[in-house]
Amino acid sequence: MRFVYSDMLGYVERAARLASGAPLAPIDAFFPPGTHLLLSIPIALCGLVTGLWVATLLWCLLSIATVYVSWRLARILLTPAAAALTAAFCAVWPLFITYGGYFTSETPALAFLVTALWAGVEATRRDGRAALVLALAGGILGGAAAATRPQLLINALILLTVALFSRKASAASAAGLASGLLLVLALVVALNSAASGHLVGLARNGGVNFWLGHCDVKTVNTVNADNVLTYSITHPVASQLGRTGVIVVKNHDVWDEGLFVGLGLRCIEEDGVGHIARLGQNILDMTATTTPWPQSAADGWPRTVVQAANLAYAVLLPFILVGSLLLLVRRRREGWNSGEAFFLVNLVCVVVVAVLAIGDPRVRTVYDVFGFALLGALLADRLHLDRLPDEEALEDR
Repeated sequence: MRFVYSDMLGYVERAARLASGAPLAPIDAFFPPGTHLLLSIPIALCGLVTGLWVATLLWCLLSIATVYVSWRLARILLTPAAAALTAAFCAVWPLFITYGGYFTSETPALAFLVTALWAGVEATRRDGRAALVLALAGGILGGAAAATRPQLLINALILLTVALFSRKASAASAAGLASGLLLVLALVVALNSAASGHLVGLARNGGVNFWLGHCDVKTVNTVNADNVLTYSITHPVASQLGRTGVIVVKNHDVWDEGLFVGLGLRCIEEDGVGHIARLGQNILDMTATTTPWPQSAADGWPRTVVQAANLAYAVLLPFILVGSLLLLVRRRREGWNSGEAFFLVNLVCVVVVAVLAIGDPRVRTVYDVFGFALLGALLADRLHLDRLPDEEALEDR
């Protein structure tokens, strides 16, 4: 398969080892395990070659599910017109479509997250067993999203916070969400700790990502005592922007989080107040300055279309944010319990990731669904497509 290389090849190799029952190794805990765990299922059932074709179909189904569930989620929190627009934007978004062709974490992470949010929000509107079952499913899927992309744990915690403090949510919904989330997180930590030989978290690439995000580094190469290359990472954003920092780290593994976090903190200390400019650059790098990888490395129209779409979204994003805030103020004044706030809080998480970790449009794409929901709400309002909710619907929102 022509698209199985670099990160995608790494996911396939780890999935194949897992499917074969081979002993776990520290590298298996470097990346979050969600993607290679998911890939290992068809490989274990059907063999490597056939299993990858089945996985291709699975990625396609996950992409379709994202569109459907994004509509279901928006239909609960927004108006029918806004929900329809949300689904339409997700269905035609070139970044979602093209990521469906690569064995990367974006497609499953997005599907898990949106479904978790839908199940969790729906649970807060139910009572008894229905609330518990939906909440448990939401917690499990939220954990799966975090196991695939650890920064999505923030979004899962936002959902849990809503369940804990919503006046209409039952205790069963909060309990189910917390239980499902903790169960999956505990299993992931146990798996990664077994691979590492000691207690670790959801992944061990956080240290090097922190370093790449806060220092002027393009490539890190780790070598052993004999100067033999053991691992190499090139940051796609730094590469596209022409940065030149190539660092060789000797006698340390790439998953040595303490080392790389320390190097990142040293850059912050050396920059002083000037590091604010670096954080601003990270935020820009999440949007318009570069093209998401691996599409940026593709030839022909896929790269062109993704580049144009990414730029268009980056230009729209400030208007979406400001317009959503103004819409929220007006909704509150008119007595609507606006669901736009939920999407806005989840969207702003992308800034948190850029500031705390790394600026990369690939990381941002999972959050685009929230921007589309807000854009749908703004367009539905501006074009007067919204119908005034009846009293019962207003209570439910």
